[in-house]
Amino acid sequence: MKRKSKIIFVALFFITITPSIVFLQKLPIIPQPVEITTGAGTFVINYKTTINTSTRDKELLNLYEILSGYIAAVIGAKPGLSGNGTNTINLLFDANIQHNEGYQLSVAEKNITIKGKSGSGIFYGIQSLVQLFPLEKSSTISIPQILINDYPRFKWRGVHLDVCRHFFPIEFVKKYIDILAAYKINTFHWHLTDDQGWRIEIKKYPKLTQIGSMRKETMGDGKPLGGYYTQEQIRDLVEYAKSKYITVVPEIEMPGHALAALTSYPEYSCTGGPFEVGTTWGVFDDIFCAGKDNTFEFLENILSEVLTLFPGEFIHIGGDEAPKTRWQKCELCQKRMKTENLKDEHELQSYFIQRIEKFLNSKGKKIIGWDEILEGGLAPNAAVMSWRGTEGGIAAAKMKHYAVMSPGTHCYFDHYQGLSGEPKAFGGYTPLEKVYSYEPIPAQLNDEEAKYILGAQANMWSEYLETTDQVEYMLLPRLCALSEVVWTPPSSKNLDDFLSRLSTHYDLLASKGYNFRVPPPLNEVGELVLSKNEKVVLGSQIRSAKIYYTIDGSEPDINSSQYTEPLQFTSPVLLKSKTILANGKGSPTSAVMISFIDPETNGLHYNYYEGDWDLIPKLWEMKPDRKGRVNKLSLKSIEPREDFYGVDIFGFLNIEKEGEYTFYLISDDGSKLFVNNQLLIDNDGLHSSKEVSGKITLEKGKHPVKIFYFEKSGSQELRVEYEGPGIVRKPIPASQFYFDN
Repeated sequence: MKRKSKIIFVALFFITITPSIVFLQKLPIIPQPVEITTGAGTFVINYKTTINTSTRDKELLNLYEILSGYIAAVIGAKPGLSGNGTNTINLLFDANIQHNEGYQLSVAEKNITIKGKSGSGIFYGIQSLVQLFPLEKSSTISIPQILINDYPRFKWRGVHLDVCRHFFPIEFVKKYIDILAAYKINTFHWHLTDDQGWRIEIKKYPKLTQIGSMRKETMGDGKPLGGYYTQEQIRDLVEYAKSKYITVVPEIEMPGHALAALTSYPEYSCTGGPFEVGTTWGVFDDIFCAGKDNTFEFLENILSEVLTLFPGEFIHIGGDEAPKTRWQKCELCQKRMKTENLKDEHELQSYFIQRIEKFLNSKGKKIIGWDEILEGGLAPNAAVMSWRGTEGGIAAAKMKHYAVMSPGTHCYFDHYQGLSGEPKAFGGYTPLEKVYSYEPIPAQLNDEEAKYILGAQANMWSEYLETTDQVEYMLLPRLCALSEVVWTPPSSKNLDDFLSRLSTHYDLLASKGYNFRVPPPLNEVGELVLSKNEKVVLGSQIRSAKIYYTIDGSEPDINSSQYTEPLQFTSPVLLKSKTILANGKGSPTSAVMISFIDPETNGLHYNYYEGDWDLIPKLWEMKPDRKGRVNKLSLKSIEPREDFYGVDIFGFLNIEKEGEYTFYLISDDGSKLFVNNQLLIDNDGLHSSKEVSGKITLEKGKHPVKIFYFEKSGSQELRVEYEGPGIVRKPIPASQFYFDN
């Protein structure tokens, strides 16, 4: 059938349906269980429902309290304890369940039974059950008849929180634990020490918190910032996490990121100071001295107190970003290298880490560190947290060492979630869909090596997270995607299905008052290119949301035009749109310039290459991996892989008025711009987002343009803007690019 107009779908759109229909169509459980069988009837929880479990088992009684609390929050009454019977919920241990964290959730007409091999399994079964509860208060709770057999894919399902760059109160850390537990996360990595603040009380060294927990300002703002947790608070937090089946892994940074500690006790540095607690972000040269025995005594005394607070298997010792500048000039460090037959400072760091590991092993603990601990030789029993891509995890697994995968590309939650309108973040672009796409086991590992991948972890660095609301915003809903990455078998994962289930969870998060990111109506930025008769569809993944838009440049709000049907435009216009929930919470504003092109005429050619370079290679001498055409200048249109690629983009630029033009080339990593077959801008090399400009006089008409660009790893960006006669600086419109002269 021919259509008179074509509609552009740029976001998922779900109609409003009742919760009962949701359950019948798809159980909105996140993470997706391994196996679900659905029945025809329901079980109704009401005032007469009781819970059956062993009253002699403290752990089961704790699980009873957890479940009864969830039920009371909906129906207003706490179920009592009873024996097995009708209208009961059974919480039972079952040794026949194979996986230690596995569970079975059975909902029949007369009862619900949750079985687990351990308390953690029963707890996870409870989490799946309560995700089926209504969000509003009700006298009854109807649960569809189901049978779920479920267990996690990975042992380490982690989320990290940096409390050093910005400090967060212990009450919020407990709230953070609550959020993690709801999505079956079992490891909380607590980053407690860094250059910008020492956050854990050590009784033997009180100056660590008296001095090291305070900095005079942050990035020049003139405002003192400090805070730390007492050992009593930490013990309470660890017990609280334990009740949610979460293990707390503390991080005590060494040998680098030690400025707060050295400010407090400068005698353990190479130079003796004086120092001040870090007031800016970055990496500092002053680290713990590896040549002094009393440095190790100092750190072992600290760790001895840490061990009494954290009963878990692992202690994270950092090991990352430790410059060797001071060690290279330190007589004691150089003497240590000579005495220990160490060939360079990397081996000295390995010596440092191995000495700490030996101490911790003697206390029954294992170490885990960032992937820099591989440099100079890996400590015998150390586990590696792979953050600089996947290479560290691959290397560790091939050496038969355990690894946790946490690459910045997919697991750094301090990165931006959207392309525009987002609060200040560290950098990068890690949207929800990208997190969901992550596969923790690298393809380079065989089946035996893959067994050494413990799991994956999201990292929440707090340089730009000044408030607890900002932390929640960066965590949610990306945590939901991560939970499915580390729990659900890859064969059961499906992005569209996940987004459908997530639509219910947006309402769940709203009901709990969490500050989550609301997805905007358009997942586009800059320019939205249309051809004749195309319409724009705005959409929301949140059933209860409404969409508002403007075309006059104003910010959309509830008084703006409400979106009800696809939008038709006949001339260029700035379209701003926003998703707004019933509670008034809104999405970032999506702002795009609607422009019109002839898709057969307007656009650019490209050649795409895959490889690992530090500078733009001679692409013109290479065979491209693929070729194509795009209608606007954007990396997204080319659909490159995550890292290690290059593109050669070429075509013609139409200039409407003769005169001098200034071009701006912005890229991460390297790029070059040629106009009229001459190099106009050289922005080559490995670097973060960087802008370089160049001027050229152009006649009216079409001019050949070519752009070379390569991306090694990390963030990727390529933009070209211009200004000239009658043109205020802006991105070059797609309508001005042509495939041919």
